[in-house]
Amino acid sequence: MNVIAKLDKKSRDALPDDMFAVPRLRKLLLNDERHTLMAWKDLDNTQGLTPAEREAARERILARAAELGVTIKDDRHRIETGRWLSIDAMALNIATNDDHPNKMPFSGVLTKLDEPSDFAPGGAAGKRIIVTAEAAQKALESLLGMAVDFTPSFDGHDIKAKIGIITSAEIVGNEIRIEGFVYAADFPETAELIQALKDVLGFSFEAQRLYVEDPSADILTITELTFTGAAILRKDKAAYQTTSLAASAEGEIEMTAEELKALLGPMLAEAVKPLADRLDQVEKDNKERVEANASTRAMVEPHATALEGCAAAMEAAGVGSDPKWGHVHVLRRMSDSMRAEAALGKVPHIFRDHDYPTYASAETNEEIDMTKDEVSKLIASAVETAVKPLAEQLKATEDKLAAAETKLADVKASARAESTPPARKAVNPMVSKLLAGTTIAMPEGEEKLAVATVDSALKAAGLDVGKRLMVKNELTRVGVL
Repeated sequence: MNVIAKLDKKSRDALPDDMFAVPRLRKLLLNDERHTLMAWKDLDNTQGLTPAEREAARERILARAAELGVTIKDDRHRIETGRWLSIDAMALNIATNDDHPNKMPFSGVLTKLDEPSDFAPGGAAGKRIIVTAEAAQKALESLLGMAVDFTPSFDGHDIKAKIGIITSAEIVGNEIRIEGFVYAADFPETAELIQALKDVLGFSFEAQRLYVEDPSADILTITELTFTGAAILRKDKAAYQTTSLAASAEGEIEMTAEELKALLGPMLAEAVKPLADRLDQVEKDNKERVEANASTRAMVEPHATALEGCAAAMEAAGVGSDPKWGHVHVLRRMSDSMRAEAALGKVPHIFRDHDYPTYASAETNEEIDMTKDEVSKLIASAVETAVKPLAEQLKATEDKLAAAETKLADVKASARAESTPPARKAVNPMVSKLLAGTTIAMPEGEEKLAVATVDSALKAAGLDVGKRLMVKNELTRVGVL
């Protein structure tokens, strides 16, 4: 058995530049068979290379493989199967009125067609791409029934974290639009997080069997592909970043109080009374949530910023740069995860990601050899110099909330000005049967049930989460909760 000894930092530094596929950066080792194969695998994900350097590195790796008798398949007209293309979704709409307790509907734009991406997605050899409308039309049916996945930080793909399904796909103009639903009861925390962050989220597609028209072109034109799914992720982590996200929950009011009154006329008084009552509670809940979330974000932000600063310093020093498990990328995922939890008003206590590698693994071509004191000094320096204020982002969010509160107040004032008590709707038979097994009694007149009282009664009756959610949704619909 051929055993290859580990290459330590001293030995690596002693190697000549021609033992690296990228001599300028001394990246992608070519000293033996194992490292040459690893260099070929890591080439497309190596950062900091110009197109000319990437092409030259490819030729060096192939030449070195020939010297060592290593077989490498260079199928230049096909993007390697199994790599994910992360293309920005331009919209993510989350509906809240589906009756099924385990379905949270979504819809949005998966990708644009016949239009270059703003940045290079993973697996595209560092080049931007174009998906042709003809290729998309042929592959459209492959989207149906495919899963939707996510990562805890909403920064990429994880095919083992499937949380929903695509039920519809169509091409409208130069866009692929999809619909489906997230399993809300199976993944309640994730569904809640998606709702809270929907303004900054979008879709990205996953595909295999991709073919390109000319692999030497500056922008790769995809002429054939098969869709294998999609992921919900943040817009700033995707390749397309030129189109704004059109995200809103169904039922959001997009008219002023005067426009609404003019449209409905004599029906206004009867129709908007339940809405006004609902808006009272929404206004109160939003105010409490904004205050709590702002405090949590303020507490967490310095620590998230410090992690990003540490990651930037390590990246600049060439430390921890493995594209998947390197310290740089793990630190950034930790920072993203902390901010995502803080946005919900939760203090982060655990980072739910895969186990960290302690040392360089067989999957990466970069090996780390630093003392504990060197790492401590590097982190201390990064923390001291890292300042990335989010003042503009926070101000934009606060302005948006203030505008929403003003609009809600206008509608509420108009509703109160002329309103008569509407007749309450009847509860559907299935919910009536469930209520019969509880201590809940339907209120009379304008009285309403307290949420805490209903929760306690439903739990005492032994109803599972799905049934409790269904009952509360129905009570809200008929205007008694």
